[in-house]
Amino acid sequence: MPEVEKFDLVVLGSGPGGEKAAAQAAYFDKRVALVERSADVGGACVHTGTLPSKTLRETALYLTGFRRRELYGMSVRLDRKKSLRQLVGRLQAVTQAQTQQIRRNLARHAVPVVTGRAAFEDDRTVAVLDPEGQVSRRLSADVFLIATGSSPFLPPGTAGDPDVVDSDRILNLDRVPTTMTVVGGGVIGTEYACLFAALGTRLTLVEGRDRLLGGVDEELSTAIELTLERMGAQILLGDAVDSIVREPGRATNALRLKLKSGRKIRADKVLFSAGRAGNTGGLHLENIGVAVTPRGHVSVNEHFQTTVPHIYAVGDVIGFPALASVSMEQGRVAMCHAFQIAYKTSMAPYTPYGIYSIPEISSIGPSEQELKSKGIDYEIGRARFENNARGQITGENEGLIKLLFDPTTRKLLAAHILGDEATELIHVPMFVMAHGGTIDAFIDAVFNFPTLSESFKYAAYDGLQRVERRSRPTDGAVRATRCDPATRSYFAGVDLSRPGLLAGRPSTVCIMDRWRRCRFSTWAYESSGSGVLPDDIETLGYVLAVGCGEEMPEDLLAGLRRRGRGIVGETSDDCVEVVLARPSDLWKAWAELGKRRGASTPAARRLRYDILRAEALEFPVGPDAIHDDQLDAAAAAYAAYLWATKQASAEGAYVTITSRS
Repeated sequence: MPEVEKFDLVVLGSGPGGEKAAAQAAYFDKRVALVERSADVGGACVHTGTLPSKTLRETALYLTGFRRRELYGMSVRLDRKKSLRQLVGRLQAVTQAQTQQIRRNLARHAVPVVTGRAAFEDDRTVAVLDPEGQVSRRLSADVFLIATGSSPFLPPGTAGDPDVVDSDRILNLDRVPTTMTVVGGGVIGTEYACLFAALGTRLTLVEGRDRLLGGVDEELSTAIELTLERMGAQILLGDAVDSIVREPGRATNALRLKLKSGRKIRADKVLFSAGRAGNTGGLHLENIGVAVTPRGHVSVNEHFQTTVPHIYAVGDVIGFPALASVSMEQGRVAMCHAFQIAYKTSMAPYTPYGIYSIPEISSIGPSEQELKSKGIDYEIGRARFENNARGQITGENEGLIKLLFDPTTRKLLAAHILGDEATELIHVPMFVMAHGGTIDAFIDAVFNFPTLSESFKYAAYDGLQRVERRSRPTDGAVRATRCDPATRSYFAGVDLSRPGLLAGRPSTVCIMDRWRRCRFSTWAYESSGSGVLPDDIETLGYVLAVGCGEEMPEDLLAGLRRRGRGIVGETSDDCVEVVLARPSDLWKAWAELGKRRGASTPAARRLRYDILRAEALEFPVGPDAIHDDQLDAAAAAYAAYLWATKQASAEGAYVTITSRS
């Protein structure tokens, strides 16, 4: 049996938390050893998790030209075999660079790396086992840190098939799949769903809850859902996988999934993203009194001490939030507490949260839903990148900044950002919140122009306008000046045909002028109807068609009434500003009149585009770049024009097409 080697600290695991903790203690002259079971350092962050998935994402976006497809109208055909080699080659280069950097950092702090699997002999001694299970070294210490990370959790019965994979094994790609089903709409599942959808994989995402990314501000998670649908993905909410069967002899779509609902799906590959379990098996923690949850997560207090006070734990092994950035800081704080170092005594009160979907999401502070559930009064300020000069230059049409603040003191409570630079931009409001600042910090600041950062200023202005509008009377009187609808300057449509009208849900608006020139914008749904159209459009005069499905948007109509908007059938035509339209009925009617078949089917985007172009509508994008929700909003806007010019009638509140315009 090897002799026991004495250290001040023994760290188990060389991921972000373990590496930074070891370096922190060594910096203050502690004798440290680090045990790593893998052949190289870095943990899941470097080899199977954070960095690999982000590297693949960036490579996929570059290879496909995804960010600039709509901006320049280009279409890129992906060579799936060649692109796979490029994807993997780039990944290997980044992994190698990171492992070398970690080894240099540990060597600079004189921290030896002991390769092998650790197991506690007692609460002061760890045995290091070689691949044959023999004890190669024995290490004792005054303090231990468990930073062994986590591994994907695969539900029982799903292992064994090479094409049914978890988030670690998906990196061992043998091909870019033609079709894929992702099971689980959490962070990892959504990130990989976006990545493969960008690569052109026909993707189905199955999530048991009623929305993606539970815990993320609902407005942003709904926006990602819409983005995935625009990329051609099918999203099935409130469902789960019942069974997976491989059909022998099939070269493609060999996996057949049956869902709890009875629906059946075929796929080349299935990715299970059902959470992660702590890597505590084999450590023998149960023998030394360290409490562990059924999922293998170690229980800790605010100082990251386990139930054995001189044994600490940080990172993924303790569970939420399981972020590399947070793990690093946890490791530093834990070691400062363990050795009574007056340096980092606690975690920062606010930590940013980043999701590398397409586009990115980043947040700091509570979501709107959290504030509402706690009864905290708040107001919202929004700015969309489609209205920002830099966003227009780069084609950043889907991004936005959402600020939540106290309407009385204007103190910033939270910030949520959607867009390609979200994980960088979030640090601006982070520092405002860290100093207890208000949204006035954005208003008073001077930002470079053109930059996306400038949107913080306009989000703050939007918030102030909303506070001011709170005090305005809303007596419900119809406010429209009597005016023939046919002489109005603008005709608009908003697409609310997707089910689930939630506050903040991104909804596409089309504004068409009298020359039938259309422009698109995004409106965060509010039942009051506030902000659906810009103030200048409302001033110049308009008719708005609310495009909906089978259910009438009663809450929105009630809100518009309170704001004095005349609704067709409830006031004289010369005071009407709002009509309703069902895009599915409009497409069907126009297709029949034009003897065009299939205009109401999902695959008929080009046909619907041609129908509206034949009516002289002009769009800012071509048929390959326009989305279904934009076409539905444009159809509603054109229906508003047809009603206003008496080329269509209204049955109740709905515009009906009876003759060719």
